[in-house]
Amino acid sequence: MQLVAMGDGTPAVLAVGPRAVGVFAVGQEASGIIAIGQIATGVIAVGQFARGVVAIGQLAIGAVAVGQGAFGLCAAGMGAIGVVFQAGFGIGGTSAISSKFGLWGKLHVDRVFDPHARGPILENGGLPGWRVALALVGTLILAGAWWKITGEPLRAAIREM
Repeated sequence: MQLVAMGDGTPAVLAVGPRAVGVFAVGQEASGIIAIGQIATGVIAVGQFARGVVAIGQLAIGAVAVGQGAFGLCAAGMGAIGVVFQAGFGIGGTSAISSKFGLWGKLHVDRVFDPHARGPILENGGLPGWRVALALVGTLILAGAWWKITGEPLRAAIREM
C-alpha cells in the first residue's frame, strides 16, 4: 500500500481520485476508513450518499446516520428511520421529538446521562397491550430491514478493507 495515491482505485493511506480507496479516501466514489465523496463508503462516511458505521450526508445509511434522509440504528434528520432511536421527523423504536414518532415512546436523552434528573427516561404514557405488540413487531421489521439494506453490505465493505 502506498502512502499517497492520486488516480483511479490505487489503494493508499491517503487516496484522492474518482474511485479513491484508502485509509483516508476523497473522491466521487470514495471507499476507506474515513471516506469523503459523492458516494462514500467507510467506517466514517461523509457525502451525498453515505454508507458507513457513522454516515453523514443527504442520504445516510449506517449504524449512526445523520442527514436529510437517514436510516440506521440511531438516525437523525428530516426523514429519519431509526431502529433504536430517531431524532427528526420519521419513525423509530424511540423518538426524541414526540412519543407519536417512537414505537415505544419518547426517549429523554438528557435523563439517560443525568442520575439526578426527574422523570422517566422513556415516556410512553402507559402503552396498552396492543401497542406493545405493534411496537415489538414494528421494531423487528425495522431491524430486519436495516440488516438487509445496511448491515450486510456494510459488513462486506468492512471485510474488503
